[in-house]
Amino acid sequence: MAALVKRKENGDLNNNGVIRMVEGYFTELAFIYAELYRVCKPGAMVAFVNDNVRYGGEVIPVDFLSCSFAEQFGFKIKTIYTLKQQKGNSSQQMAKFGRVALRKGITVWIKE
Repeated sequence: MAALVKRKENGDLNNNGVIRMVEGYFTELAFIYAELYRVCKPGAMVAFVNDNVRYGGEVIPVDFLSCSFAEQFGFKIKTIYTLKQQKGNSSQQMAKFGRVALRKGITVWIKE
């Protein structure tokens, strides 16, 4: 979040609500991951498809952050698949910060 705050201070965010939106997104995911861990039986696997995103030129690695949260709730990371699709950025992002291919991945976790 510190990187997004710095981007906001530099005037790189085109929407002042982006930081609150990103914080809210990960807070909601944390509740989902905690509940999944609670209801899964040992040996259960969970898979998520995530697109990484970019705001104000800052790439947010949603897949890696999600795995970090999942581990905190007790899941073990089985694998992260990277899909060949290389999603681009919005035209506004590319005009100001250049094009950066954003990863799309499938994360697989297991409850041991």
